[in-house]
Amino acid sequence: MKRMIVFALLLALMPLNGAFCVAEELPEGFPAVTVQVAPAKAAEPTAAPAPEPAPMPEGEPVEAAAGEQPEETGMEETPAEPEVLMVNGLPVLYTARTNMSVRMYTDWDGTEGIQPIGYLPKKVRVAVHALNPTFALVTYEAGHMHGYVRRVALEDPKIINPITTPPYGTAFSHFIGEIAADDAPVTTVPGAGKTLITLHRGARVAFLGFENGYGQVIYHRQYGYIDSRLLGEITAVYDEAEEAGYDAPIGAYTSFYKITTDESNRNRMTNIAVACKKLEQLSLLPGVEMDFNGDIGPYRASEGYMPAGVLIDGNVQQGYGGGTCQVSSTLYNVVLQLPGLTVLQRRAHGANGASYLPIGVDAAVGNSSLNFRFRNDYPFSIRIEGTSQDGALTLAIYKAK
Repeated sequence: MKRMIVFALLLALMPLNGAFCVAEELPEGFPAVTVQVAPAKAAEPTAAPAPEPAPMPEGEPVEAAAGEQPEETGMEETPAEPEVLMVNGLPVLYTARTNMSVRMYTDWDGTEGIQPIGYLPKKVRVAVHALNPTFALVTYEAGHMHGYVRRVALEDPKIINPITTPPYGTAFSHFIGEIAADDAPVTTVPGAGKTLITLHRGARVAFLGFENGYGQVIYHRQYGYIDSRLLGEITAVYDEAEEAGYDAPIGAYTSFYKITTDESNRNRMTNIAVACKKLEQLSLLPGVEMDFNGDIGPYRASEGYMPAGVLIDGNVQQGYGGGTCQVSSTLYNVVLQLPGLTVLQRRAHGANGASYLPIGVDAAVGNSSLNFRFRNDYPFSIRIEGTSQDGALTLAIYKAK
């Protein structure tokens, strides 16, 4: 199984006890970068840095902005094996191309105010060893430059070995927990730091894993932590889907949304809840395709959708179904974890993606060119459970009878 093979690569280095897919998520306190390389040619000169793009608006579009990313319709050609061997004991999992001149750092945590160790030029191919919600550990020119760069600066990722490596950006959730306390803060560090959002009794959350009694989640483009003492029932996500029972999740993911009380956002939260209910009505037989626009739409008042912020031609406007893109994007992150589900159509919201998810793992919906479609290639039917409460949108896939 992909997640177990990749997980074994860093088991000895991780402070988390099976907390997340190490191909994608680097732990805090990761050791200083060390590299082993093959003989290589000299590095090219680097260019001056360019400003990084501003984040997208929080209000999630049904239609994406102009200049959106190419549509994903299947696996790209496997690139040639790069010359770099290892960084921090990690093999090369992907290659990607820089879309700007980008700063490189020796560490991914606390880079603000720290001088970069260099700059990568625009439009060069780099080897990618690991990802966290914001940064990627990369090497350039066979190790002459190696360190951490922001994920927003990378595009056109290609997987080295699709048999042993999950798709680019995959973050595996290993547990689902339900809040059993009146208040459960999600904080930037375990037991301390800034409170990102506060959840309440009954909210469901998919966790990457647990560290010293704290559950780890991805909150927008950073990690967040919840005290496990505030949880009730905790359910494990099965690594081997074929062996799971009908009441055991085989994939899950939580994304977080704003809970402000302005009318547009209240309508957006309603739309998220409507889309979740529609998802729960589906059961996909083997070989059957899920068409998000067809199955969850149409996005109009008669279907229960409300007007909320959507992004059309680069401008935020009011449109029915605003918020459904967060549901499709969260579902995409569940599908990425399951090799028996084949993505048929998916397009990002643009180079900077959707701000409530890490770069490269969103899925825009709303019309024929913006849709999320996948096929169930498992030998069994699947169903989807969805909940939205207190700003936590959690989707989970199960085997169905």
